[in-house]
Amino acid sequence: MKVFLVGPMGTGKSTTGRNLSEKLDYDFYDTDKLIEKAEGRKIKDIFEQDGEDYFRQKESKALSETKTLQKAVIATGGGIVEREENRLFLEHEDKVIFLDSSPERQYERTKDSKKRPLLNDGDGLEILKQLYEKRVNFYEAVSKKKIYMDNLNTEEILKKIINFIDEWKSLR
Repeated sequence: MKVFLVGPMGTGKSTTGRNLSEKLDYDFYDTDKLIEKAEGRKIKDIFEQDGEDYFRQKESKALSETKTLQKAVIATGGGIVEREENRLFLEHEDKVIFLDSSPERQYERTKDSKKRPLLNDGDGLEILKQLYEKRVNFYEAVSKKKIYMDNLNTEEILKKIINFIDEWKSLR
């Protein structure tokens, strides 16, 4: 069984994923970390040296490599849903959870990070709003569950995810 976490940057997919994997006793994977390991360099450097399109190709490859994983929680990058091949992959997975939050919360969580290449040029909050509008329908299309994060603490989020997983198991 695999659980995929999708959503905008700054929603807490990696943090939630790590916490969830510990609770479920699953392995944790982050597609950005898989890319960095394969490339031997940081995401920021990949964007600077090779551009976003190259990064998105590597992101698709990292996602496809999760196909054989078992008992895993996988946090995806915020833009993973932009490529059709990734959306098709995720649409065929049973447990894809959209971690949603307002662009304002995303901004609060990302404003001091230098590791977010898409936020380096311009008004970070405005960029996050534009990205959200561009991607929200894709997140909703590939996910089986949506959790709005803004007013929830870690335990409440984990409880909602685990309840979803338990409901899914009971239907099998």
